[in-house]
Amino acid sequence: MLSIVGVGEGDASEIGYYLGKVAQEKAVRSASIPATIIRATQFQSYIPVLIDQHTVDGKAIAPRSFIQPVELDEVVDLLAEAVTTLEPGSVVEIAGPDRFYHDDLFRATLAHRGDHREVVTVDGQAPIEAMVPRGAYRTGTVRYPIAGIPTA
Repeated sequence: MLSIVGVGEGDASEIGYYLGKVAQEKAVRSASIPATIIRATQFQSYIPVLIDQHTVDGKAIAPRSFIQPVELDEVVDLLAEAVTTLEPGSVVEIAGPDRFYHDDLFRATLAHRGDHREVVTVDGQAPIEAMVPRGAYRTGTVRYPIAGIPTA
């Protein structure tokens, strides 16, 4: 089952989609057939959509919290590995190789795309590390495709 890093910790539980993932994980764990749960951080290719989702009145609102985007192909490879070789019932997290702050990542992505939207930094509602791995995890090797973004 594909899930999201952080939802198992209960930090993002006010967001409906995350609540659904928490419920999905509980259902998988309580099922009679053991299943492996793969929790991934945000996909690199989804960052522009994420920025659009955080845009209000023409400004991108970005929390000063961590994000560690992973390349989707690496998540797919891990899913295939889970089906063929991982121990059923295990939980594996995967994240990209670099950790950024949302606002820095949003600014760099918009600048790279020639998008002049202003990025407004706000305090996050969840803990700063809510959506990045806090324990052991697989580290992807594909770096975010924009160079020069400060890492957190």
